[in-house]
Amino acid sequence: MVPLRPLGTSDILGGALTALRRYGGTLCGALLLGQLMAGLLVTAAAGAATLASLSPRSGSRVFVWTLFPAAGLFLLFTCALATALIAALLRPAVLGRPVTVPGLLLSALPRTPAVLGTQLLALLVAAGPFAVLVALGVPPLAALPLLPVALWLGVLSSLAPTAAGYEGLGPVAALRRSAQLVRGAWWRALAVTAPAVVFTAAAGYALLLWFGLPGALSALVLLPAFPQLPAGLLYVDRRIRREHLAEAFAADA
Repeated sequence: MVPLRPLGTSDILGGALTALRRYGGTLCGALLLGQLMAGLLVTAAAGAATLASLSPRSGSRVFVWTLFPAAGLFLLFTCALATALIAALLRPAVLGRPVTVPGLLLSALPRTPAVLGTQLLALLVAAGPFAVLVALGVPPLAALPLLPVALWLGVLSSLAPTAAGYEGLGPVAALRRSAQLVRGAWWRALAVTAPAVVFTAAAGYALLLWFGLPGALSALVLLPAFPQLPAGLLYVDRRIRREHLAEAFAADA
């Protein structure tokens, strides 16, 4: 259970680890089940495209060219589903209530499209200007001054996916909501989200280095949700500080 009071940075990071210990199995089970459903759809789509081709030779090409974009969509879906699962888990985690794999997944799936749209829009806002300059032929080194702007925008929108999942907002409204909540606490948001991203990247690289492809697949299942746990608790903290969310949680408790 997370304290119903304004949270310090250590409370948020420690609360994320505590939530991971308590709900990690349920969270990974729901994420794995959702990935399995998406994987079956990806395979079915690639197979249907192959069957629709006119010859075995062209069929194999169609299968490959269909599978790669579908795999990219699968990765995007995984990240969005992980965030939606965290958003659905926030209230039970704060109140210390049990959750089940089917219940968590059923709560998260309807929110996943909005979360995915929010994540893509946040990425476009943060990295778009830099990517456009590079695409226009500007040398990457010449575009480096835009990186601090991208970092600022990225942190400003860091709570948008959680807001989309928790409040049911659309992508644009979720970005506005994140900017509203992060305003006045930008450095604190960076201090909370950056260690989680670094830890996740290091853990994924270690799994890949030590176990090869099985490690990479394990990282895909186990790690996407972790960076969203501190972001979700930071979202709760900002609403406790600014909107008295603790009173609502206390009434539920």
